[in-house]
Amino acid sequence: MDRSVRQLVIALAVFALLAGGCARREGTSALFILEELETASAVKDPSTRVERLSIFIDNHPEHPYRFIAYNRMLETLGAEMKDEAGMAARLAEALAKETEFLARGELLLGNFIYLMEKDKSAAAAFADSLFLTERSPRLFLIMGYYLMDPKADQDLPVKCFLRSADLSTGRYEKAQAIAMAGAALEERGKRDEAKRYLAMAAGNPEADMIMGKILWEEGKRTEAIDAYVACAARMPGARATMKLDSLYALVNPGANDLDETIMARRIGDEGPMPEGVFVDLDGKSYDFSKLKGTKIVLYALSPT
Repeated sequence: MDRSVRQLVIALAVFALLAGGCARREGTSALFILEELETASAVKDPSTRVERLSIFIDNHPEHPYRFIAYNRMLETLGAEMKDEAGMAARLAEALAKETEFLARGELLLGNFIYLMEKDKSAAAAFADSLFLTERSPRLFLIMGYYLMDPKADQDLPVKCFLRSADLSTGRYEKAQAIAMAGAALEERGKRDEAKRYLAMAAGNPEADMIMGKILWEEGKRTEAIDAYVACAARMPGARATMKLDSLYALVNPGANDLDETIMARRIGDEGPMPEGVFVDLDGKSYDFSKLKGTKIVLYALSPT
């Protein structure tokens, strides 16, 4: 994925994380702010671009798009101007302003990605240095994804995922982090340990898919099919990827109830939505507690 596009998706996902700050900017058009950001980013002279992006951040100190500006400013300093001292100074200045742990996580993540593309060993050392000071579950989750490079430290991604799980307050976020710890362990051939974490994350489609693969290879085909069905119920596209129709027919000869079996697992009532506030792409906030009894449809962006 193009770096700028990836950073934009990351910033859009932060709307939900930084709802409180955005709620105070409901009157400002997100498209207008994005246009302002892109104009600053398009300045050809690198030093002028850095200053224009800095002005953008000062003008929008609570808007999630500021993280795109931060990342582009730091990237300009490091990759284009080769001014790593200036980059480090700007990062330190930004961290001093952004004291909230989720905001700090976004800044540190941008720096980690820059290091990962330049020097993976330095990126790994940087990631390892954050465990005692940072509390952003998303920071550790995304670092874990990047560190699942076979040439990187094999223990570090698992450590990142488990740290993310420890910091996560939502059960779905926690399950995703635990599932990825299991995936990393499975890639390393530590199947018994992987299965322990995957079982803890049962219901997460990635955990179910990997558990199904392990069980199938162990000859536990009925249990494997059950895990694959659970995955397909939550991740419809995985049905073809897993070749579930063929596997189901192999385990259940003559059966033609796979569609019904998947649908039965897909429909469920997990109770009311949890309390909280979310923000749409225009910066408008919504409080779940004020929507009780109302049917709503949510479309969510995923940074991954």
